[in-house]
Amino acid sequence: MPAAEEPGRQRKRGVELERAIKDATIAELACGGYGSVTIESVAARAQTGKGSIYRRWPTKQELVLDSLGDLLAGPLLGAVEMQLDDKISTRDAILTLVRRITKLMSGLGGDAMRSIMGESLRDEAFCGTFECDFFDPRKQVLIGLLERGVRRGEVRPEAVSVLVPEMLAGTLIHRVVVRRRPISDAELVELVDGFVMPAISPR
Repeated sequence: MPAAEEPGRQRKRGVELERAIKDATIAELACGGYGSVTIESVAARAQTGKGSIYRRWPTKQELVLDSLGDLLAGPLLGAVEMQLDDKISTRDAILTLVRRITKLMSGLGGDAMRSIMGESLRDEAFCGTFECDFFDPRKQVLIGLLERGVRRGEVRPEAVSVLVPEMLAGTLIHRVVVRRRPISDAELVELVDGFVMPAISPR
């Protein structure tokens, strides 16, 4: 059963409290990995009671995935907004997206994702949830950019495939998250101009 609210602990309310809880969850993931994250440790870091967390996220898994998803929402929302501006090419939209995601993964986001990936290798059920709730919606954002590119004549229709977001994600995750090596802006430009655009542009 959810723990009762600890008297005198809650100092925040509403959106501010949820933000503090999610930030605390990411920090706990980055510091000690998925296995070390507990509702108690998150509550202590967020300076709230366990009841405040349980009322919003009944399980640790839901809390972790929601927090990580929220962390990466910013760059992806930016990509969605870019679709509304006809002056932005498909190439520039993709490059802006990978720049934002790389910057985010180079900080606490990368440490948090590293711990989540480690857990997904150990737990098949968790891996399925992670794929469905986290990766699949983000693949669709890039698929949307590709479909927009088709309408603009910048992408050939048969190139609208999950292979493109998987190639980009795999490259960035391997370099930044797995190998813990920075990737320069020049390398991101090379990735987009030398690999992604030739693979999707009309022949």
